[in-house]
Amino acid sequence: MRTRELTPVALLVAALLSGCTTTPAPAFASAANESGYAERYPTALLGVRTEFAADESRAREIFGGFPNYPAALSAPDGEQVLAVVTRADAAGKSGAYAEQMEEQSHVTRFFSEEKDGLNQKVGGAAQYVAKQKECTVDVASPAIGALDHGVDKAVEDRLHDHSEASRYIDDHQDALGKPNLEKLQKQADDITLASYLVHVRVKQLKLELTRLVGEASDVKKTLARNDAEAQSVLSNASASKNAKATAQLRVDAAKKASTGLDIEVEQAKRATEEMDARTLQLDKDYTAALESLEKALKALPKKNP
Repeated sequence: MRTRELTPVALLVAALLSGCTTTPAPAFASAANESGYAERYPTALLGVRTEFAADESRAREIFGGFPNYPAALSAPDGEQVLAVVTRADAAGKSGAYAEQMEEQSHVTRFFSEEKDGLNQKVGGAAQYVAKQKECTVDVASPAIGALDHGVDKAVEDRLHDHSEASRYIDDHQDALGKPNLEKLQKQADDITLASYLVHVRVKQLKLELTRLVGEASDVKKTLARNDAEAQSVLSNASASKNAKATAQLRVDAAKKASTGLDIEVEQAKRATEEMDARTLQLDKDYTAALESLEKALKALPKKNP
């Protein structure tokens, strides 16, 4: 069998990634008066709070491991490794990296939501080609695996393309030492991610949650309007069975979104008040950890001219 039959997987990944745009999004009006948006609103509030906590925890997990970085490398040149570290930190603060992370989020979400359908299509197509060539080997599973790996690798490569740390590693392979390249790339990736989470992402989430909280009043009005309109249909004796069934779904959705909404909004308000202090402390702790790492690297001998 020939593996080139699976190349459409790579083409699919490339097409999806190339479709991402780096053009700044235009200003948009609030959707709080839209029914579907209002029904999803409580989940959105919880989602932002949850993501903030997860990103805060992830950043701390990463820079908590900074002290182990030098020892993980084999006879490293401190000056060369320091050059990678400083570039990795700077990359996480850059707009180019932030744009790529946003694109990565879109691509990851797309594949997560559409994964089952895509797997069936890709696996089915690969198995069909194999059958046409009278091959009885299971190629569907490898094709699905190739799709998953291809997406992950493509996203990783695009992030590396926008990182001066990765470029420095590529350009100074001999000075850094071949045994250190893979580990150093992983360390650089983690530093860049931590820097991005600390300096960019958690601040974006604070702004997003503040925006959502500001829509609470309009969302409540929309849910009340939806319920009133649906109740009107339910009380209408001439309404069809299908119309009443739809109206009941609307009533249930409005009730579900309204239940505990005030509590969720209050929790979100408290979270926004706490986020500034937590973000500031996170920044201080990250800076301290990074400076400690840089100090340790400066203490290492310079091995290459």
